[in-house]
Amino acid sequence: MPSDIAKQIVQQVFGDDKAAAVDSINDALGASTYDAIQARKVEFAKAMGFELDDTAQDSADEIEKSIDGVGDAEVTDVDTSGVRLPSDPDPNEVEQPTAETETPTEEPETIEEPKDETDS
Repeated sequence: MPSDIAKQIVQQVFGDDKAAAVDSINDALGASTYDAIQARKVEFAKAMGFELDDTAQDSADEIEKSIDGVGDAEVTDVDTSGVRLPSDPDPNEVEQPTAETETPTEEPETIEEPKDETDS
């Protein structure tokens, strides 16, 4: 009940248990948000012209539970020798020639700033 939750939060705040109060507030907000979302789902379903009970979701859930684990696929080794990963080079791609530029081997000239003659 909302009044019980509010009373619990107030007691936790005044009882110097602020962390528990924050947790209680988060729990209350989560619960009310979940309820609001569920209510909105029902409204949406009705607006679209069907009831949630008419969707056969229960039947789908039962079928899923009945076949869960039945007919699991057997793990087999797969030959990946002919498979090229995106990181692998393309064997059909021709390498384009690149223009080589000469890099200067000399160091750039340094410019010395004139010394201030007023400093001693």
